[in-house]
Amino acid sequence: MPETDGNPVRRATAVLRADDVAYTYWYEYALRHHGSKTVLISLYLLVDSVDAAKTCLQSAGWLPGEDPLHTPHYHDPAIDARAVLELPGVEYSTVVLLDVATWAGITPSAAPEDSDHYPSLPQLYNALAQRFLDTDDDEHRRYLNIQLGYLYMDCPALATPDFLASLPADIRQLHLDFRSAELNMTAPGTVAHERDIRERAQRGEWTLMREGSASVGGTRLNRDLEAKLLADANERLRALYPEVGEEEDADVDAAEAEAEAGDGEGGARDDSIQAQARVVD
Repeated sequence: MPETDGNPVRRATAVLRADDVAYTYWYEYALRHHGSKTVLISLYLLVDSVDAAKTCLQSAGWLPGEDPLHTPHYHDPAIDARAVLELPGVEYSTVVLLDVATWAGITPSAAPEDSDHYPSLPQLYNALAQRFLDTDDDEHRRYLNIQLGYLYMDCPALATPDFLASLPADIRQLHLDFRSAELNMTAPGTVAHERDIRERAQRGEWTLMREGSASVGGTRLNRDLEAKLLADANERLRALYPEVGEEEDADVDAAEAEAEAGDGEGGARDDSIQAQARVVD
């Protein structure tokens, strides 16, 4: 087996490279490469041939495994060929192989250096976004929505004109609509709206609406409902994990004390801290 640092993930990719099996890091590993703070648990790889990559890893000791429990909707069962493998008795050794054929614009690399196996940021975004519109599986779309959300949260480059220009013309409006935060992006009405825009852009019949396209279609976000859902989720979290609620309460108390201590120096700052405390409460 090729020399590695003992990390089961690195062992898997080293085995593939040694056998000249092309692969591209996907999902969390690709997100982390571009600055996301998402947690790394399972390894997802896009490959030209799931069977060839599976055979290669099985020859090095990997055995058939179970789908990751924490991310059951990482694939669209209707279109995705996949294989799940793991090293017996080795924690965090799960490797998920996905056929690249259903992911737009991705070409797995057979380069000898592991660092050459990551998609560029525009490639990553485009493939996730195109699949977001292509899939008819609502749960899978919500999973993709989370993946895209990680990019928007942690990758400042997505806010730049250069990034917009780097995307295929047919996906640029979707990007602008995600950034405008006016539409419920996973709602059926919005998906249909964005699919129509994509088709029109492919025909050269769409003019970008840089402030977002909510004025001409899609399902707008219900801010009141969103706030209620967030409050309900926080309440359930506190009920399940009381210690989390206690820590949040302590943080709020500390913020209020700091606000009171700073009365003479920054009224605007005090108001901001107290407002945050009220939201948490």
